[in-house]
Amino acid sequence: MAKIRRAVSIYPTLSPKMKIGFDRIMEIYDSAFVMRLYVHKVLFKETIWAQGTKEQFNKYQDAIDKTEIIGCFAMTELGHSSFLRGIETTATYDRQTREFVIHTTTLTGTKWWIGFAGQTATHTTALCQLIIGDKLLGLHWFIVPLRNRDGSFKPGVTCGSVGAKAGRHGLDNGWIQFSNVRVPRENMLMRWSQVSIDGEYTALPNQSLSYSTLLGERILALGGVSLQLSSAITTSVRYAAVRRQGRNNQQILDYQTHQTSLMPIIASIFAIQITGRKLMSDWTQVLSSTIESSEKESFLTEISEYHSISAGLKAWCGWFGAESLEIIRRSMGGHAYSQYNAIHGIISDYGVLTTGGGDNIVLAQQCAAHLVKSMRSAMEGKRVTGFVDYFSDFESILAGSRWDGSEASRPEVIIGAFRWLSVSMVSRCVERLSRDLSSGYSFEDAWNTNQTELVESTRPHCCYFVLKTFLDSLKGSDPSLVPILRKLWFLYALTNVKQLIDRFLEFEYFRSECVPMVRKLFVDLCATIRTDAVPLVDAFNLPDWVIKAPLGRFDGDIYTKYFETVNRAPHAIGTPYWDKEIAPLLKSCLLYTSDAADDLL
Repeated sequence: MAKIRRAVSIYPTLSPKMKIGFDRIMEIYDSAFVMRLYVHKVLFKETIWAQGTKEQFNKYQDAIDKTEIIGCFAMTELGHSSFLRGIETTATYDRQTREFVIHTTTLTGTKWWIGFAGQTATHTTALCQLIIGDKLLGLHWFIVPLRNRDGSFKPGVTCGSVGAKAGRHGLDNGWIQFSNVRVPRENMLMRWSQVSIDGEYTALPNQSLSYSTLLGERILALGGVSLQLSSAITTSVRYAAVRRQGRNNQQILDYQTHQTSLMPIIASIFAIQITGRKLMSDWTQVLSSTIESSEKESFLTEISEYHSISAGLKAWCGWFGAESLEIIRRSMGGHAYSQYNAIHGIISDYGVLTTGGGDNIVLAQQCAAHLVKSMRSAMEGKRVTGFVDYFSDFESILAGSRWDGSEASRPEVIIGAFRWLSVSMVSRCVERLSRDLSSGYSFEDAWNTNQTELVESTRPHCCYFVLKTFLDSLKGSDPSLVPILRKLWFLYALTNVKQLIDRFLEFEYFRSECVPMVRKLFVDLCATIRTDAVPLVDAFNLPDWVIKAPLGRFDGDIYTKYFETVNRAPHAIGTPYWDKEIAPLLKSCLLYTSDAADDLL
């Protein structure tokens, strides 16, 4: 919390750009610290902004910004996380007192994994099942005070820690139980739905509006992926540029397997970062304009599109990051197993990005549901818009010519390949679901029967979206940077073509004779980008004190600093327990009872 106090004092002195830079640097330097700020300044604050009225937001904004109150975000429960409709915490309206009674009805309804709740937060935004009379009216958000100024709990509130975690140890994830906690009617966030003094309920136009806060969290996860990977890849590339071995004593970065392992990760970091920033900019603009105008109908269309793409990207980019960190660890040999070189800590902290904000398997299915619905509409002759507008042309896309191996360097050819594969896989999912439903399956059983294929069907669409966003961004880039950015774009594309090559063959987009060509293009491009590998990771502009890994030092003096770091640790040299434990063992051990044993020692 000392870091939090310092950050709060520094923040007002920073320009908007400096604040962004500060957050990005601290995300790498201390991810638990940033998560504390994120929970308060993003999840808590933006829930009130997005779900509350202007009057409600104005009431709390100043106190949040000045940290006069500290907020957390109570959504998930011990027995319910991704399946939000199953949430058990209730908010029952009492017409006589004009209050809501917040109550944890069962053990599994305990709010769980709530960042900042274990020891710190004074308030929370809680997602609860609204009850008026005998009617259950769905999920709504409520502001609930948790602690008094002296740290004691508010009446009916109990909080505790969830205990030891795999990573992000500085964030006090906790649990919350409510025992008939009363809050004023005004504590229900009422931008999209309202409860009058008399208990008259105005319903949400769509339940998905309750989840809009999560969209920003999922898009921000793309930034988390790129930041954590950028730190790890910087260390591994710099180490590989210094480390030499083999008959010719060459840099290990010159070995082909090192290039084909690390260069695709560099390319993907740029692709994910560019896509995440663009998507967040667009979503913020959509959300801001909606909040200002309170226009619901157009927002419902927009939220469906952004929900789908943010869910799909969070899933696939999150999985990619986890796999890449293991590749990076192995590329550094035994040295990456040392905690002093930061890779282990990054891997431990990273795990939350594959489950926090929604389990990736569940998110991929949410993306799939939107793709299936859109494709079904297109098959019915309706015009599809938004990020899946190309579905409207599914017939002409499928009827188009397959790739014969020519013009492989043209971006439109590669983007067309992912568009074609997306249409092919999603349309087949629609056909299989329709077949199973016609055979008497329930929708749930039909979905589960095709679940793996549905999840897989979202990947080509997500690749298409990233490639298109990345390519569009080059139009406004510095001309001197466009050549290397194009190479990175092409390598990201080839990496995904290579990983999906079984699908391209299965759907007969190209013949097996084209596979060696794809692999050669991939290997050759990795070798080409290797010459720029060090400048590319230097471009992430991460100072040594942020990376915290002697093997990733900017000046290349890795072994001296690594050895110094190891020997600065307490008891690095010597055995403090020798006299107590080892000496008696040597004297008493039956193996060394002869006089000859003393000669051996």
